[in-house]
Amino acid sequence: MKFLVFDLEATCWDINPQQHRSEIIEIGACIVNPYGEIEKTFSKFIKPVLNPTLSVYCRHLTSIQQSDVDVAKSFPKVFDEFMEWAEIPDQDYVFCAWGSKDLMMIESDSDIHRYDVSWFRPYVDVKSQYHSRRNISKPNGLAKTLKLLNLEFEGEAHRALSDAYNLSKIIVRYIDEWSY
Repeated sequence: MKFLVFDLEATCWDINPQQHRSEIIEIGACIVNPYGEIEKTFSKFIKPVLNPTLSVYCRHLTSIQQSDVDVAKSFPKVFDEFMEWAEIPDQDYVFCAWGSKDLMMIESDSDIHRYDVSWFRPYVDVKSQYHSRRNISKPNGLAKTLKLLNLEFEGEAHRALSDAYNLSKIIVRYIDEWSY
């Protein structure tokens, strides 16, 4: 079985975020084979529909520009491309992300678009498993965890492919330890 390591970026606000429903605006993914090698990567922007204008906060945090999402495809179209890229359902994967929020975002956007994501299992919350197995009571972020493991963060923080690539380093480091 292979690991499909992914990260999402979503619409966000610095003031009253609970008044808005976040939507995915970028997906990045790496396929890691059982030998710890990254086979291929995927990166696409997604056009938000509920709040199509990105907040200044979101643009600064992610460096994703309004023009990036304005020309992007919809969630269903991008996820169809994602499935084709990953050869789903022909390949078996363990889906891995840093935390549970990414899976919740996929489920939320699938509800908005009435898009079936039942194939998105099994799922490993790497952050939870990593900290639990090491008896770390206060979980660290991805960048700090990499630093503690003497692994260098490569790319741009809060960008989906960079975060997925860096998370893949942790997956590879402990490749035989993940429970799914």
